[in-house]
Amino acid sequence: MKKSSQVNDPHLSHSPLLESGASSLAAFTARLNQFGIGCCCIEPGNLVILESNSVFGDFVGLDGKDLIGRSLSVFLPEMEKAEIVQSLESLRENDQSSVSRTLHVQGDGDHQRWIKATFVYWDQGDEREGTVVATAVDITESVKADEERKQAIQRLELAQKHSKVGCWELPKGSEVVWWSKEMYESFRWDPSGLAPTFDQFMQFVHIDDREAVLKAHQTEPELHRTIEVEFRAEVSKGQMRWFHATITSVQRGRNAIRFGTTQDVTERHQMESAIVASERLYREIVEQSAEGITIVDVTGHVVKVNDIAAQMFGYEPEDLVGKNIFSLIGDASKDDLQTNYENRAVGSSEAVEYRVKHRDGHDVWVLVSTRPYFDDGGKFCGTRNVVVNISHRKLAEELARKAEIANARLDMLSSRERNVFSRVVEGDMNKVIAKRLDISEKTVERHRSNVMKKLGVKSITELVRIALDAESVEH
Repeated sequence: MKKSSQVNDPHLSHSPLLESGASSLAAFTARLNQFGIGCCCIEPGNLVILESNSVFGDFVGLDGKDLIGRSLSVFLPEMEKAEIVQSLESLRENDQSSVSRTLHVQGDGDHQRWIKATFVYWDQGDEREGTVVATAVDITESVKADEERKQAIQRLELAQKHSKVGCWELPKGSEVVWWSKEMYESFRWDPSGLAPTFDQFMQFVHIDDREAVLKAHQTEPELHRTIEVEFRAEVSKGQMRWFHATITSVQRGRNAIRFGTTQDVTERHQMESAIVASERLYREIVEQSAEGITIVDVTGHVVKVNDIAAQMFGYEPEDLVGKNIFSLIGDASKDDLQTNYENRAVGSSEAVEYRVKHRDGHDVWVLVSTRPYFDDGGKFCGTRNVVVNISHRKLAEELARKAEIANARLDMLSSRERNVFSRVVEGDMNKVIAKRLDISEKTVERHRSNVMKKLGVKSITELVRIALDAESVEH
């Protein structure tokens, strides 16, 4: 190779390569500074840096001349060192003409850069060992942008997973649908294949809901206006789930795109069904039972009470007469009672739920329908109250709330962790679980540990409690 007699970079004027006559290589290395390209010359076997321009020095936070004699491996993560040595050896043996790598280089302190490096073998044309020349450009901002993009996608997927909301797109006039990851999860569809066409999708929709879904699909939504529909779909053999879908139209360039979201709302329907069943039971009890009656004077003291009302509180009627109603009400309800009693004085009537202390100490929820009464002169004298025990309804609501929380926590588990969780709460030992799931005991132990961490518990008893809470609303 023709050698140059000039080198413009003062850092390279006394380098080993120049003294050995490789001035053209040193000049090439220095010239790349003008283009913002890092360059260094490396001994293939030990990665010792023989030459470096200032741009490459900037990549690791050092002056170019301070790099000479140091090994490139000092600035690389441990896992990349052996791979780089092997790649450079491949260059020397002419197995490859060049090798490109994306490297994470780390200098002193917190100095870190991502670089795109290309390695080539520089044959000096005599009996001396050749040199590997590395050219590099800083791609730190590009890598950061890519990481931020990936992180944004991960956050979106995580948000969709926890809220059970998937999204989809369908260009106007096309049968090719795009589904988000959560859509595949919700409908148990193979994510490695194409999303189903609308006709294929309709086969999974409950026969009683197909007309509503078809109507929503055929309706042409106005730009940025939303159409909503709820339907049931069979996500696996024999398992129906409830979904709430929104459909809107957006313009992307010259193309009209149908964009939609689909949320699994099965738990909401289950809780609503539980509350409806509870209300039905409540009505049956009211219809079949006598109601509690109390009369309270202007100071809040009980003047009269029937047997039914007295029994709700664990007293005989004569024991309640003269008691102040504020002494019967739980602390959480006292402020409400005070406000409501003041409203009675100005003539308003309403039905209010209160938490009352039973004589033995446990809480009783009652629905009190209150009407004020006045003397002939229009003076407020107190209230007449119809009292109904609604503790069973409150219990159903509390069970539904606990079930929602427990199921939300269980949704954090992977399918394998969910399997292990189910076996653990059934009382199976690790060995039994491993045999049933066809995995090793160590894997079972790891999954058990992950389950405990994700659910934030420390004992099997707490796991069983979560399982019981999750199943407290009948599916």
